[in-house]
Amino acid sequence: MDSLSRLIGSLRIENALYTRFEVTAPWGHRVTHRGQVKLVLVARGTCWLRTAALPSPLELHTGDLFLVLDGAPYSVSDRATSRCVDCADLEPRREELLIRYGGDGAGITLVSVAMELAEDDTSGLVGALPPFIHVRREGDRGDSIHALTELLRDEMRGDLGSLPIVRRLAEALFISAVRYYVRQNELPKHGVLAAIADTRLRRALDAMHDDMAHAWTVEELASRAGMSRASFASKFRATAGVPPLEYLTERRIGAARALLGEGVTLAEVASRVGYDSTVSFARAFRRVAQVTPGAFRRQARRSVASGGRQDH
Repeated sequence: MDSLSRLIGSLRIENALYTRFEVTAPWGHRVTHRGQVKLVLVARGTCWLRTAALPSPLELHTGDLFLVLDGAPYSVSDRATSRCVDCADLEPRREELLIRYGGDGAGITLVSVAMELAEDDTSGLVGALPPFIHVRREGDRGDSIHALTELLRDEMRGDLGSLPIVRRLAEALFISAVRYYVRQNELPKHGVLAAIADTRLRRALDAMHDDMAHAWTVEELASRAGMSRASFASKFRATAGVPPLEYLTERRIGAARALLGEGVTLAEVASRVGYDSTVSFARAFRRVAQVTPGAFRRQARRSVASGGRQDH
C-alpha cells in the first residue's frame, strides 16, 4: 500500500452529527462552529453557498457536494442574498436526523455531516489539503461517489437501523471525495502531498508507512530514497515542512491515538508504533499531543460517551 493510500485510509470520522435538511424557500442557515470538518451534499434542488474560501457565492445543484476542512464558517440559502439563521437556532426543530424549516416556496434537500476526525495532525493528509473542496456533479468523478451519494441520500430518511449505515456511508463518501480531489488536481509544492509526488521522497515515505515500528534512521531513509544523507534531509524538510524523523514521530503518534481509542494496551501501542518501552512512548506522545496517553484515552472515552461537541 503506497503512502497516499495509507494517509487516505487513516481518515476516520468521530463524533459526527448527521442532518437531513428539508427546506422550502425562502430559507438560509449559517454554520459557525470552527472545530469540525463539514461534508454537505445537495441531494435535491439548487442553492447558494457563501464562504470566505470563495470570492463570490457559488450556485450548487443536485448531486454537488462540498467539504470544509478547516472548520471555517459558511452559509447555504435559496438565494445568494437571502437572510440566514444560525444553525443552533434550528435544533429545536430536529426530529432525529431531520430538520424542516422555511417558507412555502420551492423545496430542496441537503445532507450535512459535521465531524471530528480521528487523525487530525497537521502532518497528515487533511493538513495538506485546501480548506475548501467542491466536487461537482458534472465531470468524471467516478461511479463510487455517485453510488455513495445515492445511498447516503436514501439512508438519511431515517429508516430503522439507518444510523450505523449512514455513519459508514458518510465516512466512505468523505474519503472518496478526498481521493477524487487528489487525483484531479495538481499537487501542492509543499507539504506531505508534495513529498509523495516526488519519486525519491516517496520511496522513503512508503518505507516509513509500511513499517512504522522499525527504528528508522535518516541514513536508512536516505538510502531508500537513493540520496545522500545530507541531500535527503534537506530536501525532505524543504518539501514536507518537517525533518524526516519528526514526520515519522507525528505519524506514529497519529496511529497511537487511533489505537488508544480502540482500547489497545499502552505496552502494545508502544510496540506497534515503534517504541521499545512505554516510558519512551509516553514521552514522545506527550511532546506531540500535549497530553499523556492515559489522559488522552480518558478524554476519548468521555467524548464518545457525550457525543462530542457538534454543529451542522
